[in-house]
Amino acid sequence: RFIYSNVSRGLFEKDKLVYSFMMCGDIMRLERNEIADVEWNIFLRGAPGVDKEHAAKPDLSWITPIVWKNICDLEDNLDVFKGIQDAFSKTSISVTIGDLTVDGFQGDKQQTDTSSDWNDRLSSFQKLILIKAVRDEQVVPAVNEFVTANQGKFFVENPPVDLVVLYNDISKSVPLVFILSTGSDPMAAFQRFAKERDCLEKIRAISLGQGQGPVAEKMISSAAKSGDWVFLQNCHLAASWMLSLETIVKNLVEEPANTHDEFRLFLSSMPSLAFPVSVLQNAVKVTNEPPKGLRANIRGAFFSLTQQFFEGHILGIQWRKMVFGMCTFHAIIQERKKFGPLGWNIKYEFSESDRECAMENLRIYSAEGNIPWDALEFISGQITYGGRVTDAWDQRCLQTVLKRFFGPCIMEPDYRYSNSGIYYCPEADTLPEFRGYIDQLPIIDEPEIFGMHENANIS
Repeated sequence: RFIYSNVSRGLFEKDKLVYSFMMCGDIMRLERNEIADVEWNIFLRGAPGVDKEHAAKPDLSWITPIVWKNICDLEDNLDVFKGIQDAFSKTSISVTIGDLTVDGFQGDKQQTDTSSDWNDRLSSFQKLILIKAVRDEQVVPAVNEFVTANQGKFFVENPPVDLVVLYNDISKSVPLVFILSTGSDPMAAFQRFAKERDCLEKIRAISLGQGQGPVAEKMISSAAKSGDWVFLQNCHLAASWMLSLETIVKNLVEEPANTHDEFRLFLSSMPSLAFPVSVLQNAVKVTNEPPKGLRANIRGAFFSLTQQFFEGHILGIQWRKMVFGMCTFHAIIQERKKFGPLGWNIKYEFSESDRECAMENLRIYSAEGNIPWDALEFISGQITYGGRVTDAWDQRCLQTVLKRFFGPCIMEPDYRYSNSGIYYCPEADTLPEFRGYIDQLPIIDEPEIFGMHENANIS
């Protein structure tokens, strides 16, 4: 768990599940001997590239040539799949990994293969191979369930970035590097953390660019003697100064006696080939981007809230419903990007600063105990979030989604955000209770919460 936590916090969201799967696969393959090398290679690379004549494809429209080839390759290369060609075209087959059941391997629905239940015959990894061969759009949720079933839920959850924990891992000679993504800015969270430690006045920050290198160098030299904190933002914009930065960090490591014990160095940069590898190797790395998935996104938002802000408002439960609805709305519009053109005509980079701005608007306009819905809906939909939206149809979609998660309707008893009833605002009073409810939400989001057909995942 320690290795997973330390490595995954420095990976982008798109890579974290890959890392979890590779870690789980190596443990099962090398330590438990539960996965054969031939199975592992077929899952990663496909069957060996040998041209062989396969049986004629059945005259069934739902079996495509590539799917039939994959089925034939499985039977030819793995003994456990003997008979899969015949069963696949004549019987109904479904497999279950964890909480995910994938059916659709269906021939004649009137016939069932009672002599050999493929779900019982195959191991969890062999089921994964079958899903990849036949229903490749289900591979990502299947891999998620595979890791959960074999390693535990911890290895598919992304722990929120906690600056307290990160600070404990760094020292005067070990910097902290924020790896940025488009639209991200860790400065606000960093300043809140510094304020909590009564170190706000110790911060010396500079955004790097042309001519800023020597200024940053003097800043580090001075802070290393006084024990201040230095935050160099946007290091990727000062590519020519990166060699000097490498030398500075090297001196911090080699000559710790010349550095004040309270000195800390913080860096932020987009992924860049110019960034020194030695600095990365010596630093604590953390990515700064929205979490992947509704559950992780809402969880991260509530992790950043304070109990005083969430529980101490004059509106009581109405305030908590407003905050929860806004956080859920923020997560929804961010996650719609994964559906491509079905989600937004144009890809928008909504950021944490948008949510923080929306929260501040809620606090200001509701401070006297009244809820001006018209004003709040206009400011949130047309300015805070709508200001980023340039397409007219996207603007219309944004307004429609906002009304489902943020409006007078959310105050109704037993209000649900979708027809499934899974997503709703709990009738609770404390921040820990809300966090407990969020932890129970599904890791994999169904399209229905986005107002889409279940086949939207195929896109």
